[in-house]
Amino acid sequence: MLATRRAEWFDYMRANLGKVIFGGVASTAAYGLVIYAMSLGAMAVVSSLRETSVIFAAIIGALFLREPFGAARIRAATLVALGVVIMRWLGI
Repeated sequence: MLATRRAEWFDYMRANLGKVIFGGVASTAAYGLVIYAMSLGAMAVVSSLRETSVIFAAIIGALFLREPFGAARIRAATLVALGVVIMRWLGI
């Protein structure tokens, strides 16, 4: 966007500075928590649980952003959830 619509980008940043800063801080904190969790437990478990965020993102998108929650998303969310359940069942 900086390359094609530079003025619009700066206008957006000025108009939404609080949201931009909050998003950056939240993203950094989330990554820091993942790194911390990896230091406490098995990397495979932490990584697989981290991928459950895809499920929550799809649900938030469907409920709040009115995005379609079609068959492909249902299959993907089911597979992620099933993978977490299997890992827990196996004690991984």
